[in-house]
Amino acid sequence: MLSEGPVSGQVLAERLGVSRTAIWKEIEALRAEGALIEAHTSRGYRLVSAEEAFGPRTLSWRCEREVVWLPECASTNREAFQLGLDGAPSGTVVVAGRQTAGRGRLGRQWVSEEGLTFSLLLRPPLRPSQAPLLCLAAALGVAEALDLRIKWPNDVWDEQGRKVAGILAELNAEVDRLHFVVLGVGINVNQTAFPPELPNPGSVSLLRGPQDRALTLGRVLDAVTARCAEVGRPEAMLQAWRERSVTLGQQVRVGEVQGWATDLRADGALIVSTEDGPRAVLAGDVEMVRVG
Repeated sequence: MLSEGPVSGQVLAERLGVSRTAIWKEIEALRAEGALIEAHTSRGYRLVSAEEAFGPRTLSWRCEREVVWLPECASTNREAFQLGLDGAPSGTVVVAGRQTAGRGRLGRQWVSEEGLTFSLLLRPPLRPSQAPLLCLAAALGVAEALDLRIKWPNDVWDEQGRKVAGILAELNAEVDRLHFVVLGVGINVNQTAFPPELPNPGSVSLLRGPQDRALTLGRVLDAVTARCAEVGRPEAMLQAWRERSVTLGQQVRVGEVQGWATDLRADGALIVSTEDGPRAVLAGDVEMVRVG
């Protein structure tokens, strides 16, 4: 409605069934989140741009999702995990404006400014042994939403081999029962500069120019949720993962295992062809080995 404006505060109030004061407060809140909204005394309000807007009202409006919004937190995974223990429903999303103690795989730091940092709580009807497939599915969803590639198991790369996104999963489970999974997703969206200690980072902005973070979040959540719903019957998901992989067909080293990455097993393990025969790797950090 605002994008088609100008539209008066009175018309907005009547259509939404609220007071003009409530309309004014919402307009000011959207402006505080970064939306550029013009106000004309005689004609009303008009949305000029919302591409840089990011906050709870913007996400509710443009992603059509209610999220748990935290202007700043240590870790969205930590917050989402506690919500899971408290009984929050599957599909709960925690989004941070800024994360101060973000973690990647293997305890690495994740820099969140100008990016997207969120955690998705899921309660899938799966066995604990199937949980690694959720990481693969989440990485596939991110890669599909952003048209990128995947490095096993769950790093998202651009065509130049720069890491743009990563997923960190944490489980609450017993031996034979998975209570819930928290999928923490960090995406470099609008970053153009990075700390020098980070190895070969990239961002969506470096590939395609400045991005609308709110719309990006909506696309990514839709894709990740859809792919995670397929994990009970993962054949199609795994095939789509293979098609976006930068790992398969490459010579790799994972810990003490070195050889050619040839395939994914049905449980998500990486099959590596070594001098002693095929080895299945369930977890680890893949290093690409240059030939010659």
